[in-house]
Amino acid sequence: MATQVQSYNNTTGTNQLSAETATFYQTAMLDRLLPELVYMKYGEKKNIPKRSGATAQWRRLNSLAVSTTAVTEGVTPDAVNLDITAVTATVQTYGAWTKISDFLDLVGLDPVLTETSELMGEHAGESSDTVVRDVIYAGTNVQYVNGKATRATITAADTVKAIDILRARRTLKRNKVKPINIPGRGRGYIAFVHTDVAMDLMQMPQWEKANVENAKSDFVDGIIGKMYGVYFIEVDNGMKYAAAGASGADVFATLFIGRGAYGVPDIEGSSKPEIIVHGAGSAGSADPMNQFNTVAWKSVFATLRINELCLVRMESGATV
Repeated sequence: MATQVQSYNNTTGTNQLSAETATFYQTAMLDRLLPELVYMKYGEKKNIPKRSGATAQWRRLNSLAVSTTAVTEGVTPDAVNLDITAVTATVQTYGAWTKISDFLDLVGLDPVLTETSELMGEHAGESSDTVVRDVIYAGTNVQYVNGKATRATITAADTVKAIDILRARRTLKRNKVKPINIPGRGRGYIAFVHTDVAMDLMQMPQWEKANVENAKSDFVDGIIGKMYGVYFIEVDNGMKYAAAGASGADVFATLFIGRGAYGVPDIEGSSKPEIIVHGAGSAGSADPMNQFNTVAWKSVFATLRINELCLVRMESGATV
């Protein structure tokens, strides 16, 4: 992920950071940014060329009904009609910035800039991933555990069971959803699971039998296990509906996805957060006493659910 670092001098108009320093700040940002980009990582990418508008479109040919009627000799059957579905999303700009007083330059500016770059990297990652999360969890395909019919009836005791996972898998299979190719892992569906729900999963006998090798894993890719052909990815910013259940119980959402579930389009890589550092005085008359440095991040992207059939949101309680 190439994240740009910029710093401008108001006199020369050129980059006033040395290449070595720029690389240093860039690395500091990535150290905190990359672990946070979970949802964005598994979205399908579409690159919009510059000056080609701000809207990306996915088009798919929907499946045809099976043909079981024999063709009569010498008679041309009616043609079948193609059904094309198009979904679109418009990219938007996200970002944040902060000021750093020039006084800090007197007591050691570089450490502050480094720490601020790291903080901005973390903020960029969490913010971008939350934008993606909120879109993909808002799908229309929802199931409730333990036979419940609504979110409001779920209690803390309605934790995820093996049968609930099987039902979510069955829904994806019935919808003919293709599995995802996961580098170094193979093919399977993916489930984004909240940390509190993950604790319940790991105590299930079926989970323990299916993941006997977990003791040897460092979970470097975030995958904490696999069961019934589903890879489970623990996310610390998983979806929780606070006090939305029965008697004010928190309700947690586990999102099952297959190939073609959602997309994250951008403009020539603009979803990769850019960190921007302006030195004191670079603002000209807006900073007449050269008092302020600024550190910011910015990214441009969109998120959309490509196919509702490829996502299943399973809502449950959790042991806390």
